Amino acid sequence: MNEQEFLKLLNAVARVAKPMNDDYVDAVSMSDDFANCGLDSLDMLLTGIYMCDVFDIDEEIGKQLQPKNVQELYDFLMLHQKKIPASADEALKEIQ
Repeated sequence: MNEQEFLKLLNAVARVAKPMNDDYVDAVSMSDDFANCGLDSLDMLLTGIYMCDVFDIDEEIGKQLQPKNVQELYDFLMLHQKKIPASADEALKEIQ
């Protein structure tokens, strides 16, 4: 999964995790901070749970996830993943 696919997936997952997403701003680069995207700690908890599920990361490992920006989330997921979805669209089918 390349960076653009990852950003597409992240933005879609964040909108699922934050249903009242009128103040969510899409992440457009790997250096974007989540706070600048409008995600608070609860939003990030839910986003992290979904992303760990998509990448088949054990719950105990997922509890360690505390990213401040997109790159930190990506690095964590790539380090601990047991599977990498072929595309954002394929991954989104698993959570919707």
